[in-house]
Amino acid sequence: MVIHTGSPPEFPRNYKFKNPFSRVPLGLVLGLAAIVILAFFVVRVGRVTASEVGVLINNISGEVEIIPDPGSFFYNSLTSDLYTIDKTVHTLKMMTKTGDEVRIKTRDGSDVRLDVEVNYSLLLDVKVLKERLVKETGVQKVRVLVPVAERGRRRRSYTLEEAWQAKWIRDYSRAVIRYVFGSLETETFYDAAKREEKARESERELNKLLNPHGIRVTKVIPDRFRFYEEYEKAIRDKKEADQEVEKQKALAKAAIEKQGKEIVLIEKKAEVEIAKIKGILQEQLLAAEGRVLEVKRAAEAYAYRRKVEADAAYYKAEREAKGILAAAEAEAKALTNLVAALQGEGGRNLVLRALAERLRNARIEGQPYATSSLIQKLQLEADKGSSKTVHDTGSKGGGR
Repeated sequence: MVIHTGSPPEFPRNYKFKNPFSRVPLGLVLGLAAIVILAFFVVRVGRVTASEVGVLINNISGEVEIIPDPGSFFYNSLTSDLYTIDKTVHTLKMMTKTGDEVRIKTRDGSDVRLDVEVNYSLLLDVKVLKERLVKETGVQKVRVLVPVAERGRRRRSYTLEEAWQAKWIRDYSRAVIRYVFGSLETETFYDAAKREEKARESERELNKLLNPHGIRVTKVIPDRFRFYEEYEKAIRDKKEADQEVEKQKALAKAAIEKQGKEIVLIEKKAEVEIAKIKGILQEQLLAAEGRVLEVKRAAEAYAYRRKVEADAAYYKAEREAKGILAAAEAEAKALTNLVAALQGEGGRNLVLRALAERLRNARIEGQPYATSSLIQKLQLEADKGSSKTVHDTGSKGGGR
């Protein structure tokens, strides 16, 4: 890199600078400039808001493009035009104060004037909007003469509406509402539920007719209604008579209900008294059954006790009898054994031994009965005075 210092270089007076664009053809430059200028005037920036639907129409081919979503974009304004259609909910008001109410002939011949509102909007179907709504009504706004009321005075004034609104909504709404509500009778007009039912039916009929054209009815709202004066008076008189009849019916119904309540009250009291008597009788029955059960149990206890005592006495007697029998048998056996023992030599020895034991301490006194030295009879006397006689044939001599 070379850095020059000092004074700048000097060029000759006749020196000519070279233009870098001198070799570019002038025609090309002019063409580019024309294109830029044309683009500036031809290309446009289109914008569709959230409350709109864009319609881009090609003026050469007649092609229609529906832009349902909001946003910005470029388009050729030389060959195409951009239009927007409001897609928010609109309200058609047909009111008495503007002289635009719907006049209805009821099924029984009465004339009714009905205030009504119709809410509607675009049906967001791209195909229907493109093939039906745009082709049938266009996208321009038109001037429409509508009734208005200012300071209590009715008049008609021009306003701008989109073409599809002016063509379809008012005429179809009035015709359908007049037809549907005309099926009611004079008295049923006072029934709010019936009017609401006819409003829903009107919505269905309008949507059946307008949906194919890209329009959707969201709500039909019936408001105030009125008859002509003579009808109003006749209806008021009839309503008053009907109210009196209903009042008398209500009084009669109330009397019947009161009588029914009194009957029910008396029946309830009777049921309570009967229940009390039943309770007392049941209590007495239970007490009697308790006493019977007590006597029965006492009798059973006495019978059981007597049975136990009898069984015990029987057992005792049986045991005593068995004891006596066993003792008798033992004694008999002992006597038998004793007899058997005494029948032998041992028995005689036992007798002699017992006799010797008895004679151990005895005194023997004797007195001869004869002069013979042979003792023939001997008498023994015990200490207590008892005496026994013993015959001895083998002893000799006598004396004490």
